[in-house]
Amino acid sequence: MSTSESRSPRTRLPGQVAWSTLWRGGVVAFCIVFAFSTQMLFQLDMYAQWPLTDILLGWLSYLVDQLIVGGCIFAAVALAGLLPVTKPSARHGSVVVAIACGALAGEWLLMLQAPLPEVVSVAAVLFAKSVRWMAVGALAYAFFIFRRQAEQAAAQAHHSDVQRVQIELQMTQARLQSLRAYIEPHFLFNTLANVQRLYGTQPERGRAMLASFIAYVRAALPQMRHDQTTLRQDVELARTYLEVLQVRMGPRLRVRFDVPDEVAALPFPALALATLTENAIKHGLNPLPEGGSIEITARVAGGQLVVGVVDTGAGLRASGGSGSGLANLRARLAMQYGTAARLNLEANLPRGIRATIVLPVKPVLAQAA
Repeated sequence: MSTSESRSPRTRLPGQVAWSTLWRGGVVAFCIVFAFSTQMLFQLDMYAQWPLTDILLGWLSYLVDQLIVGGCIFAAVALAGLLPVTKPSARHGSVVVAIACGALAGEWLLMLQAPLPEVVSVAAVLFAKSVRWMAVGALAYAFFIFRRQAEQAAAQAHHSDVQRVQIELQMTQARLQSLRAYIEPHFLFNTLANVQRLYGTQPERGRAMLASFIAYVRAALPQMRHDQTTLRQDVELARTYLEVLQVRMGPRLRVRFDVPDEVAALPFPALALATLTENAIKHGLNPLPEGGSIEITARVAGGQLVVGVVDTGAGLRASGGSGSGLANLRARLAMQYGTAARLNLEANLPRGIRATIVLPVKPVLAQAA
């Protein structure tokens, strides 16, 4: 396991406040208070009545007052962050209440320093100033929430990009695994050994087997560069593969194709049919001394492309039906089509396996176009 995988993300316990969040909140609060205090500097009539030095001193005094109120609001919001609240609505509500309480506390402290005249209602002044601060604080908090959501969305997009790269890497690995599955060393060496033996005893059969093997390699290698091809090309690959084996197995292998031309032109995942064909030979027919038959069919039904490979081999119990080739094929279908495609394996009575790939026709055609 890599270091990045073993390192668990930092979890936030109930009531725990991250110091980085408090620091950013304090900076934002100071900027808001500073901007809010400059409103008196835009009262142009003061410049005609007061010297600039007195105006700046008055502004500094006003800024200190605003910083006191802003500090009280910030402290109240920080305390609200310590509450063990998990629901977003309750957390947002506690922040708004904390803003109001902090504004009341700050304005009350200012009134203790400079009491209001008796004719002025203290409650009314506190209410008016608190509402003003609560409006400004709520807007700042809303801006903070929107910014955090934007950061989370950007992080999610980055995570999606990482997943996409990982999927592409998996697809590349799947293609390499497919190449190893269809041009395996034992298949290559067995074929060449058979060609060599047949050239010494039956030259015509040896030439036929070599020609079929060359056709198979020519059909297989180009498909490794693409995730999708046409059903006709994949059928041709399966045909050349079976022709090689027919020369080697003789009457032990019987093959039948039922793929109409209009269906063969449809897009199809590369090497998908070849996977089922190779699985039927390796796990189905090879274990039987008498061999058996393989039938490859294709049809369109209900807007879906249904491609089947039926063999009369050893069956599900003997083959297990869970080889790496089939697992690889299922993963490729899920990556390309999601839940719209499926691979079914069922018993072919009285003996053998019926493997079926079902794909949506219209999405595949749109993608191919």
